[in-house]
Amino acid sequence: MIGYVEGKWIAELTNSVIVLTAGGIGYQLNLPAPLLARRPAAEEPARYFVVTVVRDNEISLYGFDQLENKTLFELLLKVSGIGPKVALSLLSAFSSAEIVTAVAGDDVALLGSISGIGKKTATRLCLDLKDRLANWEVGSDRRSAHHDVISALTNLGFPEKEIFAAVRQVSTDHLSFSDQLKKALALLAK
Repeated sequence: MIGYVEGKWIAELTNSVIVLTAGGIGYQLNLPAPLLARRPAAEEPARYFVVTVVRDNEISLYGFDQLENKTLFELLLKVSGIGPKVALSLLSAFSSAEIVTAVAGDDVALLGSISGIGKKTATRLCLDLKDRLANWEVGSDRRSAHHDVISALTNLGFPEKEIFAAVRQVSTDHLSFSDQLKKALALLAK
């Protein structure tokens, strides 16, 4: 089992797979979208915690910059109906704090907004992980700007499906509530 890989960034193969060279070996790592967006320049050093997923005909590596995200990914894989691609999609669309908050609040609509997760799987996700995530620290304010933007757009009367699609595109940790809201409104106006 590989705990982490530290090496040099070589290339981006697809929109979620990179190659990192370490010790003369090129490791293909699947990364969540926010991590991929913050990738280092070519030949720059990088370090990722790794989850190895073994399937019948494939061995895949999933990389995370924080141990918390790696642990959450592993917990998501334990939920029936959640495979590595769906778990990676969750961690690409939402921060670990947002996922923990959604599970704690039984926010089935938010979790179900991810492709591959229906209402039934989102409900199972909340039931299976609520106790395991109960003690996770997500900050003193459990509401994120992300949830506030969703609430504001809902109050403005936009359709839920369109709201989730727009918010996923603009939600990042470094944007304030007002910046996320402006960008989401611009997307919804198109």
